[in-house]
Amino acid sequence: MATPDASLVQQQLANLKESYKHRLAEDLVDLERCTTAMLAEQGNREMMASLCQSLHRIAGSAGTFGWTEVGAACREMEQQTQIWLKRADDVAPEALEMIRARLRALIGHMHKAASDGDTPPRIDFDAGSEYTDAAVTVVLLGLSTHEGEHMADALKGFGYAIRFAAEAGDILSMSPAPDVLVADQNVLTMSLRAYISRDDVPTALIQLNRLDTFERRLHAVRCGAQGYFTYPIDIPRLEARLRRLATRHTQDPYRVVIVDDDVELSEHFRLVLQAAGIDSRVVNTPSMVVAALHDHMPDILIVDINMPGCSGPELAQVLRLDDDWLKVPIIYLSAETDQDRRTVALRQAGDDFLAKPISDLDLINAVKVRSQRSRQLSEALERDGLTGLMKHAALKEQLDIEVSRAQRSGEPASVVMIDIDHFKSVNDTYGHATGDYVIRLLANLLRRRLRKVDTVGRYGGEEFVAILPNCDAENAARIFNEIRMNFSQLDCVSGEQSFRVSFSAGIATTASSGEGSVLLEIADQAMYQAKTGGRNKVCVSEPTD
Repeated sequence: MATPDASLVQQQLANLKESYKHRLAEDLVDLERCTTAMLAEQGNREMMASLCQSLHRIAGSAGTFGWTEVGAACREMEQQTQIWLKRADDVAPEALEMIRARLRALIGHMHKAASDGDTPPRIDFDAGSEYTDAAVTVVLLGLSTHEGEHMADALKGFGYAIRFAAEAGDILSMSPAPDVLVADQNVLTMSLRAYISRDDVPTALIQLNRLDTFERRLHAVRCGAQGYFTYPIDIPRLEARLRRLATRHTQDPYRVVIVDDDVELSEHFRLVLQAAGIDSRVVNTPSMVVAALHDHMPDILIVDINMPGCSGPELAQVLRLDDDWLKVPIIYLSAETDQDRRTVALRQAGDDFLAKPISDLDLINAVKVRSQRSRQLSEALERDGLTGLMKHAALKEQLDIEVSRAQRSGEPASVVMIDIDHFKSVNDTYGHATGDYVIRLLANLLRRRLRKVDTVGRYGGEEFVAILPNCDAENAARIFNEIRMNFSQLDCVSGEQSFRVSFSAGIATTASSGEGSVLLEIADQAMYQAKTGGRNKVCVSEPTD
């Protein structure tokens, strides 16, 4: 997702604020007319409910656009009308007169503010995206020459950009700052620790030590470490930790769907989140949410509670009827202050609550924290712990989705089955830890070489499956022959020894079948053909009529 132009976002927000100001003035006039009508028609509870709903909406949105006093006043009037609605007797005319008087005062307040002029809103946060496709930079500090070279050679195979630092002061002058610093505990100076702890420094610290005690680990945490390893360094475990720390730099932007019938407010939220690098989509009609979920596949869903025709909790329950959306957290963003109603809403289907009005910065931070947690949980369920790739079941689900998409679009999709050659021999000769290293090496190469629209997963053991949308057999074969040659030239390290490994692959396309399970079988047969044909090959299945 491209980062929006900051000046353009500012102008769009200013336009929204101006549009909201006009709408708010009209809404207050309409509410004043409503109270006048209610004075003439005592006991009309339907009009009272409508008044309460309108006050609720203004209370939740006015503060976002700078009309804090208006929002607070409407909140007080909303709470008063809620009390009246719970009572059986009619509202005294004097009470309605009080509401009407307050509405007239608010209208006057708005007219005065408009004549005085107001300043277009500015985004009070860093609008730049925190996501990048650049290689993750790892700096090694304080290691012996042998240890440093061994670690660098191993990590380069996983796609990391490795740099060396002779002393702690070298880190302070690096521009840009490294993504991860792997440092021996003995060279962590006070100035370096202070530098890493700064909010504007994105460097994560992994500390190396000769001893593994609780006291040493506690000291590492106090130094700001996010990883702790003892000599001799277990490279596969180190790489796994680096991969987790590097995710924040290489992952796709968080995706959010916002469901709110307030057009200006929801668009404001979208612009604010988009400027912060969060891919956001707005739905103003609850009946359109399912289509938006299928299209956008969000990390979290933000839903207003009080919407006409379908409330937020009702919408959440509708979505929970489908197993596909059970894992998507539903966050209520609402001006609802009644704790009992909040509890009921959460009990029915929601996961969390955010209160309107909410500042731009609070909204961004709340969305990032909850989206990050959502991805962590999803990865635990769907991702293979060794490689970080999709697991078998999730991979098959994704294949069905891509096959259906290919059938609708008429564009081809390719399925590739990959198997590491002579893998049992690698385990028997070098041990299972080295075998895991080889599996991660291939997984990382596939992840780096394939497109973002492609899907790659660990099918089982040393087998992988890749799904390539909009890719015919010829292009799939070309891509995987390049990957095959690159992989076979990588040096795999085990202690003092190095060796090389190859893989065989089979390719099937949607021209052969419109069923995912059948395509897997065809790709597997093509891979077997590559194995029996001498290994270290890519074979393409022939489409059947």
